[in-house]
Amino acid sequence: MIYLLTVLELGVAAILLAGAFAVLVARRSFLLPPPISRLMRIVVAVATALPGIGMIVATLVPIVAFFAAMLAVAVAGTLAGATRLRGERPNWIALSLVVVGSLGAAILQPLGLRVLALPKADALVYQPIPAQVIKTYDAGVGFESVRAGPMGTLYLAANAGLDFTDREYYRKAQGQIIARHSDGTERIVFTTPVGSTAGVMAIASDATIYMTSNGRSPGIWRISPQGEAAKIATMPSGAWPNGLDFGPDGMLYSADSNLGLIWRIDPVSGKFDVAIRNKRLSARPFVALAPGANGLHFRGRDLIVTVSDSTEILKFSAMPNGTFGPASLIARGIPGDDFAVAKDGSLFVTTHPYNTVVRVEPNGRRTTVADARQQIVGATDICFGSGAADRDVLYVATDGGAFTAGAKARGQLIALTPYR
Repeated sequence: MIYLLTVLELGVAAILLAGAFAVLVARRSFLLPPPISRLMRIVVAVATALPGIGMIVATLVPIVAFFAAMLAVAVAGTLAGATRLRGERPNWIALSLVVVGSLGAAILQPLGLRVLALPKADALVYQPIPAQVIKTYDAGVGFESVRAGPMGTLYLAANAGLDFTDREYYRKAQGQIIARHSDGTERIVFTTPVGSTAGVMAIASDATIYMTSNGRSPGIWRISPQGEAAKIATMPSGAWPNGLDFGPDGMLYSADSNLGLIWRIDPVSGKFDVAIRNKRLSARPFVALAPGANGLHFRGRDLIVTVSDSTEILKFSAMPNGTFGPASLIARGIPGDDFAVAKDGSLFVTTHPYNTVVRVEPNGRRTTVADARQQIVGATDICFGSGAADRDVLYVATDGGAFTAGAKARGQLIALTPYR
């Protein structure tokens, strides 16, 4: 697919630049009959060359592709209209190649459109809480998840090699689970195969780690306290298992960010089925860059889900027969990633590229409690500590702003103290 995109981009660029050169130097062009003045030749040449140059740039900077393609279509239409107005016959073959090639490039690489269509976060009151950067990691290392395990150990799901300009952003990625002990020492617990990401973790009472993974073969991993790893569930093609938590029935539940549903997984056998299928869990087709259903946690018997693209936080109540009731709205205007549930019922929600942590109180009040001023840049996940000394400490994992900084981004682990 990427090779076809490059061919289309360079093909359109060649036609437009050749036409611009011809009209400027040779005073005639296969795209447009000879203009009547030198000034008009310059205007036509510049207007024709700009989208051509844009298409070349797009081969290196994918976000440019959609805008360059739309400009090329506009230029082709203008040239055709100007030629007809002058009583001449347009070169329909060359102009059609420009239009078809440009539309093909826009469809294959709509990143620019998706950025424009990102959901808008509500402007909230800023009530900062104390923050401390615990550690900044190497360039290119970003975190997807943080969880507190026994004995005060923090587990971090890290990824390197992600390319968010590519639809298959995980192709060269490799993930790790890092155990960070209370004395600050760290060790690698598990490494994924290349092409599989380290996703969101859930930790059982016996310290077994379960983790979602996206990639060529999306699924659920189980890592024993002894470090023995097994992929217990392989999801169908097109699935994107993301948020993960244990339900009150002892089963694992995972939000699927692509298919817009909630999976239920047996942690022993790995068998899975669909627990919730609801259109409010889906992202908008084609234009959405943000995921659909994303973070997932239980608060008692209520399953709470963030839906990033719709900016909603939804609640589904578990019924005695194992089904779930209809969706009810907890909050809107928060493009949430993952979240932590506080002892008072408040939700602390990370917003990833929006660089904030938002508190949603049980009464519905929403406030921004941390942002880039506290080093919250690319916050993906958040959890409370498990030790006696840090049970009221929120640990935030970030990717360091990987959407904008790319391979130079440096993930961080940050501590927030909301109840001091």
